Amino acid sequence: MLVVLALGGVAVAVTWPRAEPSIVSDKVDPPAPVDPNAAASPCTAEDLDVGLAADRLTITPGVPVEFTVSLRNEGEVQCLVDAPRRSVAVTVYQGEVGEPTAERVWSSVDCADADEERLLLLGPDDVDVSSARWSDSRSVPGCEPGQPRLSAGEYTAQVTLADVEGVSSDVVRITYTVPQPSGSPSPSPSGSASTSPSGEASDEPSADASGDADADTDTDADARPSDEPRTDPTGTGTRN
Repeated sequence: MLVVLALGGVAVAVTWPRAEPSIVSDKVDPPAPVDPNAAASPCTAEDLDVGLAADRLTITPGVPVEFTVSLRNEGEVQCLVDAPRRSVAVTVYQGEVGEPTAERVWSSVDCADADEERLLLLGPDDVDVSSARWSDSRSVPGCEPGQPRLSAGEYTAQVTLADVEGVSSDVVRITYTVPQPSGSPSPSPSGSASTSPSGEASDEPSADASGDADADTDTDADARPSDEPRTDPTGTGTRN
């Protein structure tokens, strides 16, 4: 009997369900829900994606480039960005952007209206699109005229925001070419001496359009009157 009771106790211990271990959570409080309609704060570099595109990548003198600037809010809430033309700077450099040897040659902010106001409220995934045009010209802050001409070579462009630190677009590369002047010879001035086939100047009179030589000799004596007496062919005397 003792053996039977011992075996029954072992069987009950094996089949009796065990309590599951408790799950320990690392999160004490759930995250606060995002309110997309909450009061907007200024956009940060983490909120904005700035893009720059050009309608052509090779230009010649007198052919402008049309830049397209896009500002996208990639954040979860709406935000504000100050985006007048004087703050959205499309800048062109001769050379590579960021290199010490790169020369700033033009910027869209140099001649922008200082009194323009343009405050954007961008919701999540909202995109603002603007444009800027650059021809083969240089500019300096203050828009002073009389800047030197550009030289042929490689140029790069990038857009930055004055009021959002750390925001910049990808670099756009542009090739600027200057056509060479044609090498056709200019026509010789009229009245110059004619040239012989050997290349030496000739003093002989040139032929007129009818093909007769332009000579200074007299015409046939019978073609014009003469006051001098002529001899009679019969030998009998003279005649006038």
